[in-house]
Formats: sequence, structure tokens, C-alpha cells
Amino acid sequence: MTEENKRRWDVRLGIAGPIVTVAGLLLGVWQFNRGEENKTKLEYNLLSKKDDLEFQRKLWIDQVATYRSVADIAGKIAAHEKKDARFDDLVESFSGAYWGSMILVEDEAVANAMIMFHDEILDFRAGRSDATRVKQRADILIQTCRHSMETKPEAKQ
Repeated sequence: MTEENKRRWDVRLGIAGPIVTVAGLLLGVWQFNRGEENKTKLEYNLLSKKDDLEFQRKLWIDQVATYRSVADIAGKIAAHEKKDARFDDLVESFSGAYWGSMILVEDEAVANAMIMFHDEILDFRAGRSDATRVKQRADILIQTCRHSMETKPEAKQ
């Protein structure tokens, strides 16, 4: 290799070296920024899923509280066999839950059990049913509520 060729290669390498270095730095900065964007998106998705899970848990807790309240009222109605003022108060409490808080949390099976229990109470008041049937319907309602709570995916987490 001649001295002139050596100088040409030195000049070429002198120019190519900084260009390759700058390109490497730019590529590194681009990769870093891309990684930060992906990290931010992942954190946002995780926060969103966490919020959804927290909402589902709160909804399930509200459902459990409502089912417990309705089960308590249904049990008191079933245990109270006389058609007196106390029975009327209990039925009024049940009707409040029937048309109120249960609408927000019940699933189809619980809704049907609520309707059947409500109809049984009306039949009992009208003399078309007896206390035993009211107790059976109350038991069905409570078991349906329990089954609904146990089959919710949020309850198993």
C-alpha cells in the first residue's frame, strides 16, 4: 500500500468513524424513547385494569351486602307467620329492596327468585298460599343469592 492510499483510507475512516458514532447514538436514543413509550403504555394499561378490577370488587361487595339484606328480610318474613302489622312492615321492606337496591346488583336467576318470592307473599296475603310455601320460596331465594355470589369470577380472586 502506498502512502497516498494510506492517507485516503485514513481520511475515509476519519469521516466514517464520527458518522457511525452519531448514527449509533441516534439509534440508541430512538430505542430508549421507544422503550419509554412502551413502558408508559404498559403502565397505563395496568392502571386501567387495576381500576376495572377495583370497580368489580366494589360492585361485588355491594352485591353481597344487598343479598345479605334481602336474605335477612326474606328470613324474617318466612319466620313471621301471622298477617299482622309487623308482617306488613317486613313485606314493605322487602318491596323496597325488590324495587330498589336489588335492581342494581341482581342477575337473572336472582331476579326470577325475587319475583317468585314476591308473588308468593302476595298469594299468602290473599289466602291462596300458606306459610310453608312462603318458607320454601324464601329458601329458594336465599340459595339463589348464594349461588350467584359463588359463581361470580370476582369472588374467586
